Amino acid sequence: MTPCPALNPLLTIGLVFALTACSQSDGASNGRLGEEITSYRLVGTVATGRAGAWAEVCVESDCSRANDQGVYRLLGERQRPALITADIPNSGQTVTRLNSLYRHQPEQTVALVNINPSTDALLDSWSRYQLSQSLADCSASTACVLSLTDGFNEQRQQSAERQLRSWLAPVWETERSPFSDPYFANPDSDWLDKLHDYITLRATDSGLNATDNDGNVLATLAFATLFDSDASLLALSETDLAAAYEIPRTIPVSNNPITITYQATPSSPFTTPVDWQANVSSSQSLVAGALSFQHTLVAPDGRVTLGSDALFSVSLTEPGPYTWTVVATDTQGNRETTGLSLQASADDIITNPSFGAEGSCYTAPLTNNASNICISTVDGGSLGACVAGNSGSTQTRYSPAPCSPVSQQGGVFLATCTSVLNQIRIYHYDNPLRNTSETLEEQSERLRLQCINDLGRDWAAEPPE
Repeated sequence: MTPCPALNPLLTIGLVFALTACSQSDGASNGRLGEEITSYRLVGTVATGRAGAWAEVCVESDCSRANDQGVYRLLGERQRPALITADIPNSGQTVTRLNSLYRHQPEQTVALVNINPSTDALLDSWSRYQLSQSLADCSASTACVLSLTDGFNEQRQQSAERQLRSWLAPVWETERSPFSDPYFANPDSDWLDKLHDYITLRATDSGLNATDNDGNVLATLAFATLFDSDASLLALSETDLAAAYEIPRTIPVSNNPITITYQATPSSPFTTPVDWQANVSSSQSLVAGALSFQHTLVAPDGRVTLGSDALFSVSLTEPGPYTWTVVATDTQGNRETTGLSLQASADDIITNPSFGAEGSCYTAPLTNNASNICISTVDGGSLGACVAGNSGSTQTRYSPAPCSPVSQQGGVFLATCTSVLNQIRIYHYDNPLRNTSETLEEQSERLRLQCINDLGRDWAAEPPE
């Protein structure tokens, strides 16, 4: 196993919890005349205005499963841009399919790709506009998908995102890429996730519709205008948008005859290496006949292990977050899905780690949408030093100095979120350009919950010594 490349801090801003320290090999023999191949890790959030829990996420023939927060990890050989799909199990045995786009960059072996109604609507709109067929029909043809991924380039994507911001203002609050900017599947902490709870974006032959939860079309945006940021448009009525936000989403009542009962041992968290198993033999259906099962275990680096017996056993060696899901199917084809998020630590975690003396990465220039953070890694750790990057709305720069425990770019220090396991510490500061209407205490509490509950990390309101 070769050493890990330097950590890309853009991914840590919203999805550091999906990455683990040095669990991926940069190159491995594929058995074809000694040729070296490269494995790429995709991480992101699946969401529909709620977390896309246990969604099946696929890029071509490679598939994985999201955890209960909608966060997925997927490892595989990548050679070109591709559609990425998420099938989200709903109540009532229905499935919601959403699409997004992976842009292949050979030098970037970890990519953040979110999957949500905005990414699906934009891709469907482009397919109808340029290829004269829906995204669902286009997906059935390899030639059509290649035309779509080639034609929907970054410039057209960014134009559409700017037009959406103008069209849906003020509920589309800031400059934001639904594809590649950090996304939290929580309407209380992410305005885009909240928008998806109240406004449905749906491509039709005549344009992109914005619909409320009662099914009323608020307005239609012509495709020619959507993909031309120089074209003028009329923003949706703020009165109509406010009224749409008063209509709650209807949650279907489950009528699934299957009840999944499982026993997982050992319980999470645990220390690796360990033999772990899940027993679902007590599961049952109101329909007569035996159930069949499909287990999926996603390792911290995105590798997938499958199983089909009632007793699923696997040896876990790498520390980090694991996702286990099981799909039960009865003799009439009814399906039910459930799972567990597992956290594994290791006996050889760095003792008394030293963060940041060899440098850090900070967000600059600051924008009203950027997270005001500074990232430091363990000096001499396997993740290496920070590397500057640009996600569109958030840019980072390298600094030879440690992160400041006082302030950054006019924003006061809020707290730190630390993962010794992943050899990373994130310093959070207030963003003076960002008007969230939160007090510093409310902002700190929101970040604390994300750090502890979502990221499974250590939170400290006092500057580290």
